[in-house]
Amino acid sequence: MDGFMLPWTTIQAYECDTTSDHNPLLGVLVSDKTSADEGSRTIWPVFTLILSYIFDYWGKEWNTESYDITYERFISFLTLLKTRCQQHFKLNHARPSIPQNHVKLLAQSRSLAFKAKRKGDIELRKEARRLRNLARFELKKFQKEQLAKQLKERHLSGETSRLFWGKTKRHFHLVSSSLRRFLPPCEEIIKDSQIMTNMTADHYERLFEAPVVIRPHPYVDGPPVQWKNAAEPIPTVTYPEIVNILRSRKKEKCLDIHGLSPFILDKIPQNYWHLLVQLHNYSFTEGYILKKFKEVRMIFLAKKNAVCLPDQTRSISLLDSFLKVQEKLFHNRFLKILNDHGILPDNQSGFRAGFRLQTRVLLLIEQL
Repeated sequence: MDGFMLPWTTIQAYECDTTSDHNPLLGVLVSDKTSADEGSRTIWPVFTLILSYIFDYWGKEWNTESYDITYERFISFLTLLKTRCQQHFKLNHARPSIPQNHVKLLAQSRSLAFKAKRKGDIELRKEARRLRNLARFELKKFQKEQLAKQLKERHLSGETSRLFWGKTKRHFHLVSSSLRRFLPPCEEIIKDSQIMTNMTADHYERLFEAPVVIRPHPYVDGPPVQWKNAAEPIPTVTYPEIVNILRSRKKEKCLDIHGLSPFILDKIPQNYWHLLVQLHNYSFTEGYILKKFKEVRMIFLAKKNAVCLPDQTRSISLLDSFLKVQEKLFHNRFLKILNDHGILPDNQSGFRAGFRLQTRVLLLIEQL
């Protein structure tokens, strides 16, 4: 099988009782060759339906296994299921479906044209020509309406926007400088992507390493602060709160390191979030972060030139999609603490209400 990397072991087998004579498998074959003239679409109703069928299974898994193991299996299954629900097609064949009345009119004109040619009837030939011109007029009118609809809904999720961008992106030209090579001091230009990745990783590891604290430090060595709300528990995460966060978020399609996105999370049946409530409450109560939450996909962009040093790049971190939900939950609770202590005033000239940044906020973050 040319172009396929077969030694890929992310395959799941159904081990319970089944009427089949073999264990059903769910796996993905990853191709190292991408075709520019091929597109794909995901059948989301099938994706949601399968998840609704196996909700009881995942409910038992969340209550029996550890959160790290169950979460890793869950996100792996979501990625495999999404890939399994995809359909691939040629981009030159991607076009909106023609209404049934237009198809009927085209078929009728074609049938009359064959009949007129076979019999040599002039009247039938005129009628076939009239129907053909009428069908062409209606078809052009329909195409203009579709173009206006695609232009209006180009930023919305669905088949309309996919068709619009599939036909227009091929005519775009890059105007921003993308990161192409590294130019280390006193060395030759580095083109190998793996070496560039390692150099960038080393640079940001040195940049974000733990600082050296010079003693005595006013915060570390100072007397412990007795907070008034030290015994106050963190508010419990509830199912309606998570649902409101999901509704308010943009359904973006940018994928994290695990192949998930906010758009995919929106397709998961809402009863699954009852299981995630347990995870978020455990994380806030015990101060524990899942191992998979710490895996982040990073994209590096060139600030100015396409050939530059590693310290002249700008990093963009794509957090885990489920971690973004927990991040919003933490943000709401952190804002509540700031408001209760009067750290954030209601308004300030030149700032949005409740969004003033003060030194006291920075000091509080350092102590956390």
